[in-house]
Amino acid sequence: MGGPFREKFPWGELRALLDPKAASEKRRRGLWVYAGFLFLLQGAGLLLLAPFLPRAWHPLLLALAFLGAGWLFLQALMALREGGPLGALVAVGLGAGLFFFLGVMGLLLRPWGLGLLPLGVMGFLHLVRRSEGALKGPSGAPGPGP
Repeated sequence: MGGPFREKFPWGELRALLDPKAASEKRRRGLWVYAGFLFLLQGAGLLLLAPFLPRAWHPLLLALAFLGAGWLFLQALMALREGGPLGALVAVGLGAGLFFFLGVMGLLLRPWGLGLLPLGVMGFLHLVRRSEGALKGPSGAPGPGP
């Protein structure tokens, strides 16, 4: 059997993500692999749900969409404060949840509510970038996040 992280892509990157001694670049790639998988999974779920969700425009649903998205975003930021690779993973997972939640709410509030979908994508990407910074640490070396 080979040395550590000799597995083929993406398993080596995903294992490196949890190893604080792994190279920073490999950990960063692992985070992006994890984020990409979650994004594709959530996007496929939204595509499968789209034909079945009825239009249900109501101003309170729009308020619920913003409140729920804000709550998920704050939870992700709090997870990043915990530091370490698990905090970054939780933040990316909550970012994917933010994308999915705003996507479902956008489908319910069609046609104008579909504007929530790009907002969910931007929130997700912002949390992935913040998680990437949390893996590197404030000095650029591996360590706890913001």
